[in-house]
Amino acid sequence: MRDDAAHWVVLTGAVHAADSVCCAEYLALPEGCVTQGQLVQPQVLGLWFKDWLHGRDLHIDALYVAVPDAEVVRGTLRLSSDLQADDVAFQMAAELQAAPDAPAVCWDYAADDRVLHASPVMPAPEPDITSASDPRMYAWATAPRARVDAWQQFALAAGLRVSAVMPRDDAQALTQHSALMAQLSPAHAGLALQYDVALGLALGAWHGAGFNFLPHRAMQQQALRRHWWQRMTVGTLSGALVAVGVAVWMSHMAASLRDEIGDMAAAEQVLKQARSAQKEAQAELADAQALGQWLHGQALVQPHTLQWSRVLAQHSQGLWVSEVNQQQAHWQLKGEALSAAQAQHLAQQLKGLDIWAQAPELRHLELTAPKSAVGLSVWHFRIEADLKVGV
Repeated sequence: MRDDAAHWVVLTGAVHAADSVCCAEYLALPEGCVTQGQLVQPQVLGLWFKDWLHGRDLHIDALYVAVPDAEVVRGTLRLSSDLQADDVAFQMAAELQAAPDAPAVCWDYAADDRVLHASPVMPAPEPDITSASDPRMYAWATAPRARVDAWQQFALAAGLRVSAVMPRDDAQALTQHSALMAQLSPAHAGLALQYDVALGLALGAWHGAGFNFLPHRAMQQQALRRHWWQRMTVGTLSGALVAVGVAVWMSHMAASLRDEIGDMAAAEQVLKQARSAQKEAQAELADAQALGQWLHGQALVQPHTLQWSRVLAQHSQGLWVSEVNQQQAHWQLKGEALSAAQAQHLAQQLKGLDIWAQAPELRHLELTAPKSAVGLSVWHFRIEADLKVGV
């Protein structure tokens, strides 16, 4: 993207592969919306682009955009291979969050034993891993949050769904993927390759982004929760309808038997079976409702977990969190600090969250002597609190 124009490629295809180029051109932009390659009026440009799409009768399912290579910082981080996905995300947040006096950044990471897209960047400091398992390499990248926010504002104004904000060189690298390019006819591929970065972005809809600076993991979790709620609702309604249908049908069968053979004993047996079937259907309905309540409880827990996890990530300098335990509403955190003030500061920051029924208290703070002459004394601490009712 330049101040007065942008490259624009639209691909169409099936679920698993692109098959044709719908549009590949040089798009002239309104004056004043882009300055030095940055969106300065994203809402204005988004409304203009919405009208432009309507005039061309183009319907876009997903939007893929890029940030300049000069604004992307890359590196690698070595972590224990036995960490869970949430633990890896927490460690990455602690390492990659911008300092309070620095511009905010968006970040993403990928697990890989190879260094992806090697570039002359200074790697992040690697923590001292004492796990017996072999460490695992993670590649990471950051981009200015202002860039990502501007693209999201643009997509909102244009009525589009932005699926990925990628590094420019990652998008360009996709055009070197022979399997992806083979899906397009030579004529279409030759036309689109004039705009190689835009073509790579469009191919990302089928290949996926190496680094995506949107919060795509949280978005996937939200989509899974919506899917679970939909399934629970359908299951509940289906169970209720089955219960009513079985009860009506069995009642009808009982009446028919009484009319045809006059055997009251047989009719009572059929009615008993109908009642048993109804109880089973009601039990299934109760199970579905219990599942819905559990899912609702999980939906309540996650926002609070995100809040105290963000505090731990932002104030982890000089601290090491060894255990976080939650038993119903009771919450407990254990760790080590280089100074007592750091542990007290962490407890004070946690108190500022509006998720506690009983505010966090520093229940244990003990100085431990080093195990060797060259070691450091550390403070072992324990913070306890109670979450609000319903958490």
